[in-house]
This record gives sequence, structure tokens and C-alpha cells, in this order.
Amino acid sequence: MTDTALDVAARIARGDTSAADELERCLARIRARNGDINAVVTLDEAGARAAAEAADRRRAEGGVLPPLLGVPVTVKDSFETAGLLTTSSHPPLARHVPARDATVVARLRAAGAVIVGKTNLPELAGTPQCWSPLFGPTRNPWDPALTPGGSSGGSAAAVAMGFSYLDPGSDIGGSIRIPAAYCGVAGLKATENRIPRSGHIPHLPGGRRSVRHMLAFGALAPSVADLQCALAVMAGPDDLDTEVPRVPVQPVSAPARPLRVAWWDDFGGLPLCRRTRAGLARAVAALQAGGCVVERRQPDGFDTHKAWQAYGWLAGTEIGLGMPALARRLLSVTGRFITRDQPLAHAFVQGLALDAQRYNRALNMRDRLIRAIERFLGEWDVWLCPVAPSVAYPQTRLLWWKRPPDIAVDEARLHFAEGAIGLVTPFSLTGHPVVTLPVGIEDGLPVGVQLVGRRWQDEALLANCAVLERMLPARRAPPCAGLR
Repeated sequence: MTDTALDVAARIARGDTSAADELERCLARIRARNGDINAVVTLDEAGARAAAEAADRRRAEGGVLPPLLGVPVTVKDSFETAGLLTTSSHPPLARHVPARDATVVARLRAAGAVIVGKTNLPELAGTPQCWSPLFGPTRNPWDPALTPGGSSGGSAAAVAMGFSYLDPGSDIGGSIRIPAAYCGVAGLKATENRIPRSGHIPHLPGGRRSVRHMLAFGALAPSVADLQCALAVMAGPDDLDTEVPRVPVQPVSAPARPLRVAWWDDFGGLPLCRRTRAGLARAVAALQAGGCVVERRQPDGFDTHKAWQAYGWLAGTEIGLGMPALARRLLSVTGRFITRDQPLAHAFVQGLALDAQRYNRALNMRDRLIRAIERFLGEWDVWLCPVAPSVAYPQTRLLWWKRPPDIAVDEARLHFAEGAIGLVTPFSLTGHPVVTLPVGIEDGLPVGVQLVGRRWQDEALLANCAVLERMLPARRAPPCAGLR
């Protein structure tokens, strides 16, 4: 296990190291390896050094220290940072320097974090890869020919490489969970509306909000304990995002009894590659050996194809409302060539028609699926599932007017949407909290699993995952990172 954010915070608090020294270690790694990985796209050395010096002064003064004092963090470039370039990889925002921080950024600063710079993402966080029209591709630290996942690909790669110890992420279709799995780090997608979206792009600065469902926020970090800290720092209303309820973060312990873990591997008939199956089998065996009650189960009434349909209709409608009319029409025209054997993409294009009855049907389907999972998780502590049909796959630049390439899953080939996000979108649809954990390395590539918990009970899910994390193989850093 490599250093965690809380390890660094503890060393600084004890005086074993300084915030300035920890920052310089991260900056040295960035100088040495970021040119190969391209995870950090905007570096703020002067600002970070000033913040680290302030953290060391704060520590010298004594008193109660904030939880992340002096810890180097990076920030996904979709979150606004006051006085620091924020583009969301959108060419019209190539020179956008916000006047204020996004809420999660302001809260990280208040918790003592030292912001090193901004991390890469695809344009407007819009694809499950990480190819920016402004900054180019981020490469997977385990194999530079492969995608690190998206949209938080730069975030996951930065944490995996030790460029930083935490990075806030956003997730509407696996954008935290997929990069965490592909890069071998931990990730949290909190319950929808648990963490404010204020200052996140999209939506465009000053623009109208159209996406009202499924977008959730969280973090990528080395360990579950780091994710617990990140939730405590970032969650809660900010009086700007009106849909965040006043649900306080409460300390929760895992139950004293053996944890009950349901697992499942059949989502809409999608095949799983041999590496994914091996990692899933290893995780199940490790949890059984650790004393958990483990059974292969899924919720009664859970229908993957209905989940894909509802997800596509909702996403197409709400994203379409925020698109220029011409762009939406052009995408609808090209979408006519999408056949029903591509259910996610087909439903998304149908959603672009902005049909109110179809939109209402999707919301009612979402309600039914939420109820099914909530009933199920009344019997089980977590539901363990694969994150994607395959481990990281070759990265290509995705263009809206070209059909994306199929994804190879051993001898099978899957249409891009199902192969990339088919296993994560059901839990985006329902808004459940999900933790992604690495479960080992298969033939040189990390495998991750997603663990689903009850809505609004993020703390319980994280407490359970902290127990399960100790039973699973220890996280390993990519060989090129040179981390111990």
C-alpha cells in the first residue's frame, strides 16, 4: 500500500515532515513523469508553495488542525478554481479564469489541502475516455496505449502516480468509477445531491442548468479512509445548489457481525473479459476467507435493459435541453443510424427528441429501480459488481460525427456505449452511492469492483468498504510511478 492522504496529513501534524517537503515530492514526480502521462494540465507551483508555507505556519501555531492540512491535492479541470485556469477542456473556455472557487474546492482549501494544479478530462466531461481538444490525451499509467477512463481520467492517473493524494471527481455515467478501476485507485460516487455541484462545468458559467438527475460528485484517492475524509469535507448544502438537502455527515461504524455481501456478474448479458472475471473471483474468495457472508444475488425486479433505457431517455433529454438547438438536431440526425442492438446509445438519441411523456416514463422507471435496490440492500450490506466488462482498452479520440469503435472483450466485441458504461449507468440512474476498490492486478492491468450502498447512507457504505478493503489485495502503484 502506498502513502494515503491521511498518512501525509498525520506526518505533517506530528512534525515528521513539512507541507513544503511533501509538496516538493509531488512536484518532483510531476516534473519527472507527467510528460509521459499528461494527467496534470495546469500547474500552480507558486500558489501551491504559498499554501504549503501557510500550512506549516498553521501547524507551528498549534491548536486543532484541519483534516487535510498540507496534503497536496489536484482538482479535475471541470471544477472552478479562483484565479487559476479552468477550461473543462472546452475550447471557448481556453482562457477562463474564475473569480471564485467551486464549493468542493473552497471546502478542500478550508480543510487545509494544498492545490497543486488541475487535471485533464474530455471536453465538458462528456466521454468515458480522457482526450482533451485543448490538452490532448491522458495516458493510462499502467500502459500508455490504453485509456485511463473518463471523464475523471486525469484525476485517477494523478492519484495513481503520486502527483497528488486526492482529486474531486464528478460522475454521471461512471466518470469516477471507471477511471478508478482502470488506474487502480479508490473512488467514491456519493449519493446524488449529497455534494453540491456549484462551480462545476458543465453547466457553462452563467448558463442555465438542464441536468437535474444522475450527476453526482465524490473523490478519487488511495484509500477508503481518504474517501471518508473527502465526504466529510465536501458534503452538505452550500445555499447555492438548492437540491442538496441538510443531511449531516455522521460517524458510522461497520456492524460487529460478519458483513453480508451480495455479488452479481450478469448485467444485460454483457460478457466479462477473463481479467475482470479473475479479479471478481479473487475478490469474492477474499471476502469469503475474511468471514463475510457472500452470495451471488441480485434484486428482485432489477432489469438492466430497463435501466439502460431509462438512463438514455433521461440523459438525452436533460443534456439535450442544454445543447444548442442545431447541435442537438445534428446529433439526432446522425443518431438515426444507431440500431436497437445499441440500447444505451439508441435511448440517448431518443431522449434528444425532448418528449415529455417519454421523460416521465423514464422517471417512473427510475423510481421502480430505486425501490428494488433499496429493498435488496435492506438485506445485504453491500452489492458487489464489476465496474466494466473489460479492463482498460485502447484509447481513441471520440468524435460526435463518427461511430466510436467497438470494445473487445476477449473474443467478443461490444458496441462502445455498452462496453464502456453499461455496468455503471444503472447506479447513475438510481443515484445510489458507490465505492470502487482495486482488487488486484491481472496480466499487468488493475481490476476494480464497485460496491453499492443505500441512498443517503454513504457513511455506512464507506465504513463497510473500509472493512472489506483490508480483506482485499493491497493497492499497488504503477511500476512507472516509482512509489513504494
